[in-house]
Amino acid sequence: MKILALVSLLALPALAQERRDPRVEKIVSRIEAARMQATVAKLVGFGTRLTISDANDPARGIGAARKWLAQEFAAAAARPGARLKTFEDRFVAPVGRRIPAPVEIVNLGVVLPGTDPARARQAIVMTGHYDSMPSDVLDPKADAPGANDDGSGTSMALELANAFAAESPAIALYFVAVAGEEQGLVGSQHLAERLKQEGVEVLAMVSVDIAGNSEGQDGVKDSTTARLFSEGTPEMESEAQKKLRLAIGNENDSPSREWARYLQRVGELYSSGLKLRVMLRRDRIARGSDHMSFLHEGFPALRMSEARENYHRQHQTPRTEGGVLYGDDLAHFDAPYAARLCRALAGAVGALGFAPAPPQEVALASSNNPDGKLRWTLPADARLHEVVLYRRPADAVQWEKMVALGKVSEVTMPSVNVDDWFFAVASADEAGNQSLPQPPAVAPPPKAPLPKSPPPKSPPPKAPLPGPQAPAPR
Repeated sequence: MKILALVSLLALPALAQERRDPRVEKIVSRIEAARMQATVAKLVGFGTRLTISDANDPARGIGAARKWLAQEFAAAAARPGARLKTFEDRFVAPVGRRIPAPVEIVNLGVVLPGTDPARARQAIVMTGHYDSMPSDVLDPKADAPGANDDGSGTSMALELANAFAAESPAIALYFVAVAGEEQGLVGSQHLAERLKQEGVEVLAMVSVDIAGNSEGQDGVKDSTTARLFSEGTPEMESEAQKKLRLAIGNENDSPSREWARYLQRVGELYSSGLKLRVMLRRDRIARGSDHMSFLHEGFPALRMSEARENYHRQHQTPRTEGGVLYGDDLAHFDAPYAARLCRALAGAVGALGFAPAPPQEVALASSNNPDGKLRWTLPADARLHEVVLYRRPADAVQWEKMVALGKVSEVTMPSVNVDDWFFAVASADEAGNQSLPQPPAVAPPPKAPLPKSPPPKSPPPKAPLPGPQAPAPR
């Protein structure tokens, strides 16, 4: 049975602040800047974490860092009441442009299993890369402290693991420290491929990379802003997706872009004073991070990064040259700033993890109609409380208004020309946690009945054939 909502767009309020879920607020409150500072200090203490550095030295290099991180993730999983499972993705990377000899790479972290059997294969993935690099990416001996790149992201993976340890989200959460990023995204590529091969449906992935420096190379300080990079048109766009994009112009409504808007909206809700900017490109110009490995497998993914970069502190062997200090040292890691970003991420991951399954088969009625019409299929999810309608003008980037429709499966918007608007619908639970908004496809217009053909004309009577006549009756 279809349940219909009737909505006037002109009467809709501006985008309202969503409600905070007390469960998510508790998770966010567990993020500690001091603990993140201690994590980054420990990582810096290994001297270098270059992927091709000595894996057997007990105190220095990638091997020592890997062993310590494994212990920390295991400790999080061993906490009283924890539901975490330790996770390891180990493989040997072949020789490549930045890998002079085969090298073992280990991605490690934890998985928090989901509790909804119907969504057992769905997951959210968060990564930070624990490898670092000096000026020469092939120099295994040089110091590469990697406090910000990417001790910041690695500390967040560990912090989130501790914050979520005893929670029961509907879907699985992966918090993973990956290696091989500086050698060409090698570790994350293997991880993304593995998850896809195992049938894991990654609903949202975030790579936190270079997210703890609050002072730019130009001296400008900003500890209240961060950037979210997401692609528009998917790299692995299918022919069907291309046809839909050309039909309705949804370049700004890709799954990755929708995930970025979600993280912005919910992250700012749970991390007060933080502004998250949705950047309309998949990464900084001609650069990349581990989210690109997931994009290549067709998963929605984005990169979270600081607002002001200092290139003297990225990919540099520590030194002073020409009066300029180079190197990614601990002194310039801003733990309170990184914790602010981590709280935003915890809020978004928690809300999405608790949210009900999204509406399915969302369809926009043909534009050849004076009223705007959307319809969808409600998910078979007992936690579904209502459906939320999002909209924005066709010349805007961000959702501007939203309205709770109730538990309905279609909506009619009188006197709304759908050519002038973009729409999406999300499901929400009673606490206000929402799924990712789902933009519509285009429903084909109903077929007009074929015109009736006139009845065929009767043929004229045939003239009698010449020949002998029948004899008259006697």
